[in-house]
Amino acid sequence: MAASFPSKVQSLKDLDKQTFDFIIVGGGTSGCLIAARLATAMPQRRILIVEAGGEVDEKDLVPGYCKPRFGSSDGNWMYETLPQKELGGRKLPYPRGPGGNNFMAWVRGPSVDYDGWAEAVGDEWWKWDNVLPYMKKLEDFRPSIPNGKSKYADPTPGFHSAGGMFAVGYGTEWQPLIEYCMQASQEAGHSVNLDNNDGSPIGLSIAQFNVDNGARVTSASAFLNSDARSKLKNLIVVTQTIASKIIFDGKRATGVQLLPTVGTGTDDIANVYASEEVILTAGCFQSPQLLLLSGVGPADHLKGFGIPMILDAPAVGQNIQDHSAFACEFIIKHSIPGHNQLLNDPKALDAAVKQYATDKTGPLAMFGASAAIIFPKLPKVLSSTEFAFLSPAEQDYMRAGLRPSTEIWMHSGPLFYTGPCPPDVSVLVLEGLCQNNLSRGSLQLKSTNPRELPAIDPGYLTHPYDVRIAVETLREIVKIAQTPTFSSIIESLLLAPRAKDGTNALPSISGDDDEILENFIRDTLTQGFHSMSTCMMGQKEEKNKVVGTDFKIDGLQGLRVADMSVCPILTSNHTQINAYLIGERCAEFVLKEHGAGSLKGQHAHL
Repeated sequence: MAASFPSKVQSLKDLDKQTFDFIIVGGGTSGCLIAARLATAMPQRRILIVEAGGEVDEKDLVPGYCKPRFGSSDGNWMYETLPQKELGGRKLPYPRGPGGNNFMAWVRGPSVDYDGWAEAVGDEWWKWDNVLPYMKKLEDFRPSIPNGKSKYADPTPGFHSAGGMFAVGYGTEWQPLIEYCMQASQEAGHSVNLDNNDGSPIGLSIAQFNVDNGARVTSASAFLNSDARSKLKNLIVVTQTIASKIIFDGKRATGVQLLPTVGTGTDDIANVYASEEVILTAGCFQSPQLLLLSGVGPADHLKGFGIPMILDAPAVGQNIQDHSAFACEFIIKHSIPGHNQLLNDPKALDAAVKQYATDKTGPLAMFGASAAIIFPKLPKVLSSTEFAFLSPAEQDYMRAGLRPSTEIWMHSGPLFYTGPCPPDVSVLVLEGLCQNNLSRGSLQLKSTNPRELPAIDPGYLTHPYDVRIAVETLREIVKIAQTPTFSSIIESLLLAPRAKDGTNALPSISGDDDEILENFIRDTLTQGFHSMSTCMMGQKEEKNKVVGTDFKIDGLQGLRVADMSVCPILTSNHTQINAYLIGERCAEFVLKEHGAGSLKGQHAHL
């Protein structure tokens, strides 16, 4: 049953030729925040937010359903990459939106990343000390943890706050596997970090999640839920609708052309107009696609499709950055409850559904909303030949004391394994999420059809340093898997490197197994779910710049881009927090420039 959000328009015909003050294209993480901020602060202004997906479904907010739904075509654009030459020519699935897709992990990353962001774009607002109050403002922190687990989690005083829009916490129920993960990781030499969200993430931690009393929190459910929308009389929300083109008058964006998300053959087309601004928040891939379709992008590319050029902007769609991921997955003792057992046992799942419906507790609240996480500094990465060939600036960046070499995420599975698996087994996932990748990719149009997904080439492992990060991440995962704790529960391999003779033995970690490790990575590595930079923010002289620190494109008026496409550096975190900060900063600029005053005054309590 769909969540009961009020519908304020019945069809696109209702919108045709209407004029709004602001049009926001994309109801994802940053878009919903910006819409709520503007509508609240400027009640006299008419605001339209256009979302390609539908209304929030109750299942979208159940933690235990998040992972399997993420890989399905239900609520997913099902992007696919071009063949990746360093991955044996594989095309990778690329789950995205609509409306935002995330695993609920609230991971801020190291303070040095935000200081680096500020330096890269020349705006002190992005420094850690300056963005921390905004992070705290968003949070309604829940410090509760299961009894007897205080040795693993304790929030650092001064870095969290209550009363924000987002419940954030460690969770009052942890899947039983977490205790094994914490013990094994310590046996492998990782020290416990009681709070990895205080700007210093290095170490072993319990992950923090956006979960409110058993329910997943999203930007839509927090900022544009039914109660919020009923109070925002000046906000129009239209779903199942895409923007097919930005309407320009000369160099000024004056509106957007809208189509139904799914074509019917007799599509309604609506032209809607913005007296002040069009704000693109459609995401890393769809914001640049819309710019290209509208004549803003590399001149030669636009010419090839016969698209009249509004602005030659060579960096639109370029410079894709992303983390990359792979996993070792193991069948473990049946007595340790697992996500796979729950989802494949109709009787157990029915009982879990009834328990969740009663009080939002039990397996559906626990699975998907508890995990252990390691942000290690890996000496073998920093002493490698690949590191030695980096520029001095790149080396200084990688060496920064609080910046991790990689990330290891530990939870119940399966995750990437898609082969045969007995339905009643319990599965351990040790996922490597490679940070600091230096490979860059690009996006181009396939056609002028706005419903046709663009051609995406992330270029995974095209930089040799990324290969070294992945190999050493995998080596560390193997080391953890070989600890006494995990050795005592692992029964067989689902997805893991095998010895040279093909047996089920994990490879040695003696230093002569790079070939085994690298082959496994090239065979299994996939996207890291954190793509960014296709409309990169930068200083005036930055060649890859698309937008300035005010989110505007030089040479155009009435247009901003404010989503993950603008992020200038590949932060060592889970990037939903980036999108919220981008939304906050963009909203400040809009409100300052259009007479509503800065948000600072409204949040003086921070």
